[in-house]
Amino acid sequence: MIAHSKPTVGEAEGAAVARVVASGNLAQGTEVAAFEEACASFLGRRYAIAVNSGTAALHLALVGLNVRPEDSVAIPSYACASLAQAVSWQHAHPILCDIDSQSNLDPAMVPDSARAVVVPHMFGATATLPEHPRVVEDLAQSFGGDTGRGTIVSMTSFYATKLMTTGEGGMIFTDDSSLAEFMRDRRDYDNRSDFQIRYAYKMTDFQAALGRVQLSRLPEFLARRRAIAARYHDALHDSPLVLPAPGGAVYFRYVVSTPEGPALMEWLNERGIGAGRPVHHPAHHTLGGTFPRSEQAHQHHVSIPIYPAMSDAEVEVVVESIEQFFEARS
Repeated sequence: MIAHSKPTVGEAEGAAVARVVASGNLAQGTEVAAFEEACASFLGRRYAIAVNSGTAALHLALVGLNVRPEDSVAIPSYACASLAQAVSWQHAHPILCDIDSQSNLDPAMVPDSARAVVVPHMFGATATLPEHPRVVEDLAQSFGGDTGRGTIVSMTSFYATKLMTTGEGGMIFTDDSSLAEFMRDRRDYDNRSDFQIRYAYKMTDFQAALGRVQLSRLPEFLARRRAIAARYHDALHDSPLVLPAPGGAVYFRYVVSTPEGPALMEWLNERGIGAGRPVHHPAHHTLGGTFPRSEQAHQHHVSIPIYPAMSDAEVEVVVESIEQFFEARS
C-alpha cells in the first residue's frame, strides 16, 4: 500500500522526545520557548506563540484581532473544516467565499462587511491576499514557502501529516509586540490574579522537542516534495489531467483535476494507492450557498501521494497507474 500521506520521522526525533521525557519536564517550558524562537527566526517574524493545535492557533489569532461575537469572518468554502470551526468558537459567523483558478480564496469575493479574513494557501500554492486590515494567513499547507510575512498575524498547524509535525500542535506569528503578549496571555489560564477568558492551548515540551528536529529538516522535506512534483509534471504533462502549476509551490498536496475524478480515485485505491479528495467536503455542503468553482473543485480534484518518505519506486507506481487508467478509457 502506498499511503496518501504520512509523517517523516526518524531516530533524531525519537532521541529528542526521549531526552525530554527522561528529564521529567513534560509541560510547556524551555523546549517550547526554544521552538518558538527557532520558528520565528525561520519565518522571519519577531514573535512566535506555540499552541496545541492549528485550530487553536487560528482561533487565538481571531481573538487577538478582536473578532467579536456576531462579527462575520470571510473564509473560502473550499478549505479545511478547521476554518469554520475556529470562527464559530468565537461565536462569529463564517461568510463563505468562492475560490479562484488556483483553488485559493478569490479576494474579489470578500464582502466589505467582513470583520476579518482567513486565507489558507491551498496545497502549498501562494494565495493572493485581499486588501483588508485583518487578514489571517493560514500556513498549514505552505509553511516554509514564500508565505506568512505579509499580514499582521499568520498561523500554522503541525498536525501529523502536515509539512512538518509535532504530532498535534500549532504556531502563531506576528511582528506586533502587544498582539504577541496578548496571545501568550490568553493561551493559558492558570496561576492568574485576575479573571479573563483564557484557554488551555499550551504545547508540551516533548512536542516542541520533536518540532525542533522537524524544523531543522524542513528544507530537506520541501526539496524532496519538489523533486516528486517535478517527476509528476514530467510524466503526466501529456495526460488529460490538469496539473498544478510548476514553480515555487511547496506541494503539500499534489492535486490533479479531471471530470473523471471519482473514477480515478477508485482506480488508484483499488490498486493500493492512497488517493482522495483534498478537501473532504466544502463548507457550503453543510453551511449552504452556491459556489460553482468550489463545487467543481470538489468533483474534479484528486490528491495523489506526495511526501518526503515516498520512494522513487513508489512515485513510478503512481505514474504508471494513472497512465493505465487513461489507457483503459481510450
